[in-house]
Amino acid sequence: MALVLVARPLPEPVIEALAAEHDIDLREATWPMNEDEMVAALQGYDAVLCSLGDRFSADVFAKAGKPRCKLIANFGVGYNHIDVAAAKVAGVAVTNTPGAVTDATADIALTLMLMTCRRAGEGERLVRSGDWEGWHPMQMLGLHMTGKTLGVIGMGRIGQAIARRAHHGFGMNVLFYNRSPKKCEVPAKQMERIEDVAAWADVLVVAVPGGAETTHLIGRSVFAAMPEHAVVVNISRGEVVDEGRTISSGSSRTGACRTRCEGGLDRIAIWLYC
Repeated sequence: MALVLVARPLPEPVIEALAAEHDIDLREATWPMNEDEMVAALQGYDAVLCSLGDRFSADVFAKAGKPRCKLIANFGVGYNHIDVAAAKVAGVAVTNTPGAVTDATADIALTLMLMTCRRAGEGERLVRSGDWEGWHPMQMLGLHMTGKTLGVIGMGRIGQAIARRAHHGFGMNVLFYNRSPKKCEVPAKQMERIEDVAAWADVLVVAVPGGAETTHLIGRSVFAAMPEHAVVVNISRGEVVDEGRTISSGSSRTGACRTRCEGGLDRIAIWLYC
């Protein structure tokens, strides 16, 4: 039997299934491993089941020397926290879970779209604060999603699942940008540039992988192209959106924020889901 380190608590049926085939050590902490823990994991185990935040960098692999570990199994789709090239040199295979959280992530995207457009989080906070004085017709008017235009950046599994929900559930028109030509399961038009999608989108959802190729993919030019009422929902890694250069100030809105771009115009609501 292989000796496996499980780096986070997982549901009991998962642990039982794993324990039936292998010897396991379960790390009880819910936070990411530090560098010393990762080096020790590579040196002391045949396999490591890790998750987001466990940054297996080139330095970690270098400090581990010739590792005992032959497999890093990542609990998640994105694996930009693992230096795959360094792992390969060290003789460690890296796996992930494509498709496992497609529906869950698409559901969260729709949740964030609705909460931001309909100002649900803001409304909840108002009620909880004790300051709500009753309903009136102009109170917290938001963006009506039905029949609006959805822009999707990254039409992979998750992007397609979001488009299906938006089209069938809300009758939204769908535009998208993807690096390569893509056929969609719902009526959708592929655009040549991200800015072209942004110019027409009432709601822009970013659903691209993390990593160097997509860092700051959504920046000043994309925000400048958007209508003033538009909403951005980022379900990719946080660094995909260039917040530092694009957003100069903001105030709370909907658990997202109502932001102010460098040009000074109050343009978008942006909610980062990392």
